[in-house]
Amino acid sequence: MKWKAGKWVVAASTSLLASCAVPSPNGDGHAYVHKTLDSIGGFLGGAYNGAGGSAQGGKMVSINAANIIIDGPHPSDSRWQGKLISQTSLYHFFDSHPRGPGENWPRIAIRIDDYSETLVPANSGIEMQYMSQMPGSSQPNVARPVECIKFTAVIWKTQKQSERIENVVHCNADIRMNEATLSVGALTNYASLMSPASVSSGQVRTFGPKSPSKLLPDYTQQDNRLYTTGRYLFGSLFTQLGYRGPLDGDPRLWFINLAQKSN
Repeated sequence: MKWKAGKWVVAASTSLLASCAVPSPNGDGHAYVHKTLDSIGGFLGGAYNGAGGSAQGGKMVSINAANIIIDGPHPSDSRWQGKLISQTSLYHFFDSHPRGPGENWPRIAIRIDDYSETLVPANSGIEMQYMSQMPGSSQPNVARPVECIKFTAVIWKTQKQSERIENVVHCNADIRMNEATLSVGALTNYASLMSPASVSSGQVRTFGPKSPSKLLPDYTQQDNRLYTTGRYLFGSLFTQLGYRGPLDGDPRLWFINLAQKSN
């Protein structure tokens, strides 16, 4: 099933629907196309400098009002070498395993093993320098730097059968132009989702098979900042997994940790 932003067939309020990415204005002189897109489409092209000054090849787009370089070469830094989501059985997993009434299998647990430091800024406020500028603004658009998360996932096919996938890396460059994007409202909705009591481990957060009572941990400021600053990465992760939980409440995906290290 191919998803299109703004065309989710679910009973959700419009504030939770997939949002659209639009090409950032004032990038390199190209005309700014001010319209709603069905998916991430339209770009400025060329290479852009991130906060660290390292050039990124790719396309600058606006995702939830933040300038992001997408659809480019995966970072060559050895720290971010690993499997892409599209190279694993995680890719569109939930598309192939839609949830039936009352069903809680199969399910996936994710542990964050590493993340770019810029995803947990010291200042908890909005990083205005990366916000999309209005057409005609004298301020240039500046894209977020190269940013990645690395994680381990366990797919529970049944209560006793599982598959462990390690060293999965997802970076801004791995987001594709034809991907749907999730709105801030949808991602906020996921942060409040709870596990059904029948399959919950309560406050214990492990790889499973039982899921913690709250799907997303938010124990510290760093946890909240990682999920907030990196919501474009988490949204893309959900999309590439075919996971609709932020929109329909499917509880079959949980995180063991966020910014805090976990065994």
